[in-house]
Amino acid sequence: EECMPQPPKATGWEIHDALHSSQADALEGLPDGSMSLNSTSKRLDSVSKLSKRIVASDVAANTNPSASLDLSGLENAMASMEKIVLQNVYHEKMLLYRDHQVALNEGSTEAARELIHLWNFRSTATDGRNVSCVAWNKIKPDLLAVGYGEFDFTSQRDGLVAFWSLKNPEFPEWTFPTPFGVTAMDFSSINHNLLAVGLYDGTVSIYDVRAPTDKAILQSGHGVPGKHSDPVWKVRWIKRGPDRDEALVSISTDGRVTQWSLKKGLEYIDLMKLKRVARKTTVAAGTSTVNAAQTEAFISRRGSGTCFDFSTKDGSIYVTGTEDGMLHKCSCSYSEQYLESYYGHNGPVHQVRWSPFASNVFISASADWTLKLWNEESTSSVLTFQSGNEQISDVCWSPTNSTVFASTSWDGRLEVWDLSLSTLKPIMSATVPGAKLSCLLFSETSPIIVAGGNDGTVGVYRVVGVASSKGDAVGQRLRAAMASNF
Repeated sequence: EECMPQPPKATGWEIHDALHSSQADALEGLPDGSMSLNSTSKRLDSVSKLSKRIVASDVAANTNPSASLDLSGLENAMASMEKIVLQNVYHEKMLLYRDHQVALNEGSTEAARELIHLWNFRSTATDGRNVSCVAWNKIKPDLLAVGYGEFDFTSQRDGLVAFWSLKNPEFPEWTFPTPFGVTAMDFSSINHNLLAVGLYDGTVSIYDVRAPTDKAILQSGHGVPGKHSDPVWKVRWIKRGPDRDEALVSISTDGRVTQWSLKKGLEYIDLMKLKRVARKTTVAAGTSTVNAAQTEAFISRRGSGTCFDFSTKDGSIYVTGTEDGMLHKCSCSYSEQYLESYYGHNGPVHQVRWSPFASNVFISASADWTLKLWNEESTSSVLTFQSGNEQISDVCWSPTNSTVFASTSWDGRLEVWDLSLSTLKPIMSATVPGAKLSCLLFSETSPIIVAGGNDGTVGVYRVVGVASSKGDAVGQRLRAAMASNF
């Protein structure tokens, strides 16, 4: 285009002369008042030449007529308009989310106890993916990070992290891909913009989510030592005291519980290398205890970690779950031995969580179809819960009621239990037909549960009928319920 000859541009003086000439020609007429054919021809010719030069000048100056339009802010404006429209569409459900009682249906009361499905976080970008983990932002409690990754080795593909908010329930705020499936996530409690992500290949990555990006600021592997050799099943930011930085802890089926420091890059130290231990067995009468001990020693080998959680009372104490069904209480000060081992599950432990109210109580979920409640002073479970015949994939305590917890299972059931009411069956439940639920989380600011499954959907549920146990900071209601059922 630069090599093409540019037509001359019409100046203001040329426009003035052409108009003046055409007006003068119009005044020239014959005695009978008719226009002169010659003058009319001259006027039309001059106007035609002027118009051609003006058009040619405009085309040469701007070959793309739409290029003069400023579209830089159109995308943001359309996104804002979409959010405004969706706020109107979801108005009643938003009121329920925010716990406005006026939004409850007529006839519904707090005593009804039900799970109300509000909506699903789902888009074309997440269809067909497995929701592996969810995490709320600590300072923006309405921002939910969702990790997508397959659990089955034969179904491995790339992963995805999506950020959802109440502003737009139908499309994520932004997403970024990962080279392998996402298996664990957690937001920092101090640096709220940092998101830790664990991947199926054993990588631990740190992302700064203040601006959309798909590049980790820190990552294990690629020259950084300490990378896990098996999938990372859980990551957790741990506060180490007022004068110490926050640390990141991860666990993998390679048997390592690893602590990561961000002071100088991504440095690591192994808190524990898990070892398998023999289960407690009853020795029959007449059986040699020596032979029994030899049999037990034969199966002692490296353990496979699947989950962990730190004590709410002592930040140096944590409990780990393993693939062989054992739970071990460990200390950050001892890397060679367990403080205690807990026996009871007959399948892999998928999740373990300490009670936020009673510092000596924790609960576990297993592939053996059961949930078990434990007191850290006893190696046997206090209570066992079972309502179906499928693996229990996740369990989570309510942040507002000491006796309430929720669980998900592989047959699509989301169940809410209350120890003060019943230990035999859940007080409320919801089923997602054809889905395999894999994770859940309570909201810290609303009576809301989010649960994800293998269809790429994260369901949002309003919990109705569960009162807040304010003033029960030490878990007295939980301990009373445990004592009455033991």
